[in-house]
Amino acid sequence: MSFSSKFRKRNAALICLFACASITGCQKNSASSSAIPSDDVARKNPVEANPAAVSEGQKLYSSSDCAICHGKDGDGKGVLAKDINMNTRNWRDSKALATLTDGELFFILAKGKGRMPGYEKRQSPDQMWKMVDYIRSLGSK
Repeated sequence: MSFSSKFRKRNAALICLFACASITGCQKNSASSSAIPSDDVARKNPVEANPAAVSEGQKLYSSSDCAICHGKDGDGKGVLAKDINMNTRNWRDSKALATLTDGELFFILAKGKGRMPGYEKRQSPDQMWKMVDYIRSLGSK
């Protein structure tokens, strides 16, 4: 095998590797690569966690991609999470929620984290706050 043939095969393999990485989303979202700003950590939920807000949050959670990874009941055992061996939080465990403020949950919903996409362009702030209310309600069950 000539040098130029080996070089072309190696370059083709590298191009294929980079293409596969970009297609499968191996890159990290910006929220996971940097700390959540302190203003966002301290942000308070402006939506009261009443039954109507929690119910709306549940509908939004179920109709978005959340359940695919976090599970339809928020147990962290969604179909996709199992398939690609993701370590998603169990929102039904109050200890998992105790480590996050409402502001942090909102920031993660808005900006994304790791392989999770951000929802700030798909849902309004009011909708995301209602999802925070729903996620919080799971930990109290």
